[in-house]
Amino acid sequence: MEANFDTNCYFNVLPEECVATVFSLTCPLDACRSSLVSSSFRSAMDSDIIWDKFLPSDWPEIVSKSVSPLAFSSKKELFALLCHPFLIDAGKISFKLEKSSGKKSYILSARALSITWSSNPIYWSWVSMQESRFSEVAVLRTSNWLEIEGKIKTKMLSQNTMYGAYLIMKISDRAYGLDSEAAEISIEIGGRQASKGKAYLGSKQKSNSSVLVEGMEMMVTSKLIDTDGENEQIPCEKEDGWVEIELGKFFNGVCDDDDDDEVKMSLKEVKGYQLKGGIIVEGMEVRPKH
Repeated sequence: MEANFDTNCYFNVLPEECVATVFSLTCPLDACRSSLVSSSFRSAMDSDIIWDKFLPSDWPEIVSKSVSPLAFSSKKELFALLCHPFLIDAGKISFKLEKSSGKKSYILSARALSITWSSNPIYWSWVSMQESRFSEVAVLRTSNWLEIEGKIKTKMLSQNTMYGAYLIMKISDRAYGLDSEAAEISIEIGGRQASKGKAYLGSKQKSNSSVLVEGMEMMVTSKLIDTDGENEQIPCEKEDGWVEIELGKFFNGVCDDDDDDEVKMSLKEVKGYQLKGGIIVEGMEVRPKH
């Protein structure tokens, strides 16, 4: 004869603090799934014990840099707020947490990047675009020298996490000179090469790519093609109408108190001496790579 056990009865007798402590050792996605098991689990999910573990340790500094004040009454509410992109550092950087894991993501605006000759209106112009999350974007008018570089400190990122870096841009209908020479892409950490490769910016390569939008929250990343035995990145459309090119990936390990290396992400095409124009740069994104 089989005994019938009501598992909810056993779960419900556990102290709420105990349940909350156990959940805090998981990830946000697993904790939310587990809360469906019993009423005591659902109650424990409101505990600050859980959400304090899921929040980044430097959340007070991040919140203090927000352009708009963030109002919250619990750590759970704060976590939910941080999962929606918001501007920090005088509007030059966009920040958000990945909802499923609590990992950090950043987008550096074009103004936060180093773009060669971007202050010279002969080569670049700065304009406002309604579809951009930032107040300004950089438009390449004409130049034979394209060099874009972004930097971020490793301590700003989540530890023990694989990251991908992406150039976010648009290609105008009047773009020219983008297919003549592949651009060099690279990532360095503390002066050490983490990855390197090549990328095409132009519409010819873009037309050969396929874009698959699943309606998922995750953004679609750029594709890899093989040309003469060499991997090369091409633009891929995102759900928000911008396109991105993956600049590379890197692993951010455990940072000691004295460790704060600089991650340098770059795209440059300076060898072809071909006049080019028509790209609109919104920024560079650094996000967890799955």
